[in-house]
Amino acid sequence: MTPIHYLRRRNRVLSTVADSGLDGALLTRPVNVRYLTGFTGTNGWLLVTAEEVFFLTDPRYQQQAFAQVSDLSIVIAPRGLAKGFAEAVINSGMERVAFEPHHVTVILREQLEAMVDVEWVPFPMLVETQRCCKEAEEIEAIRAALLVSEAAFQEVANGLAPGQTEIEVASDLELYCRRHGAESMAFETIVASGSRSALPHGVASTRCIEAGEPIMIDLGCKIDGYCSDLTRMIWCGGMPSRHWLEVHDIVNAARAAALETIGPGIAAIEVDAAAREVIQDVGFGPAFVHGTGHGVGLEIHESPKVSSRSNQPLEVGMVLTIEPGLYLEGEFGIRIEDLVCVTEDGCECLTTLETEPMLRGTA
Repeated sequence: MTPIHYLRRRNRVLSTVADSGLDGALLTRPVNVRYLTGFTGTNGWLLVTAEEVFFLTDPRYQQQAFAQVSDLSIVIAPRGLAKGFAEAVINSGMERVAFEPHHVTVILREQLEAMVDVEWVPFPMLVETQRCCKEAEEIEAIRAALLVSEAAFQEVANGLAPGQTEIEVASDLELYCRRHGAESMAFETIVASGSRSALPHGVASTRCIEAGEPIMIDLGCKIDGYCSDLTRMIWCGGMPSRHWLEVHDIVNAARAAALETIGPGIAAIEVDAAAREVIQDVGFGPAFVHGTGHGVGLEIHESPKVSSRSNQPLEVGMVLTIEPGLYLEGEFGIRIEDLVCVTEDGCECLTTLETEPMLRGTA
């Protein structure tokens, strides 16, 4: 990303604020500050006004701020960002200021109100709405993170054997990602074997993987701040049962039905319904306990939600997971997850791994 990218993003935010009759916006959520400036530190605020854009941070991040956001008016606030913000507002003469209601705490709101006399206007999703549709550079970063995750899965799965613990497998996946360019993992890696695979968020445990059982692996890493998300199934030792393969086919068919539904203008609920119908038609409806997917970007869970409660229309550039799953308590769970990008004529599947289960140690 270049300063021009960030300038365009800030201008879109400023235009939205101005159209709402506001003088400016205080942005305190770190991921939104990063989206609008490129700042990767953990303590930075952004005050966007028509005349000037102020970036506030503390002395720990002074060098980083001047390296990453030198095109902004940088305010180093040793007495706290709230005081630095109050001084900037007073000097600018603002009267109505938007803030992020889902991020500003009650205590912080009280502190700000005591320091400066302005009208505070809650403006939910001010930046998140803009973040829904990805620019080409963002999509490429997501693709790069996904390729690393896929390579990690293939490398570790090829060497997987009974007797390893789930934590050992997760550690191998994460080490591979780190050694191949990932700055961090996108979320806590899921490695769930045997009946634990029926836990939708069954993060790796000390359980030893046994021969003749399934393994669900769900992993993602970050490159340039952007996340990937991938889920595939492995059968370790012997041949899987017909029942397991049949359920796997059902989940895969639900995934395919969802992909065929995606396109600009299609409501997210329609994509969810397409996957859910496949599963309900064979009597497994109650075992599909989550939505079909979610947006992915600087965060692993972003808007839009692809669920039975989301009427949000899809737009070109949105990056989504499609991840139907079935979870049969006491038996096993199966989830297959792809990352896709909404295009003018449907969607592009960014995931390159085959959806068929990997069979390890079969005769």
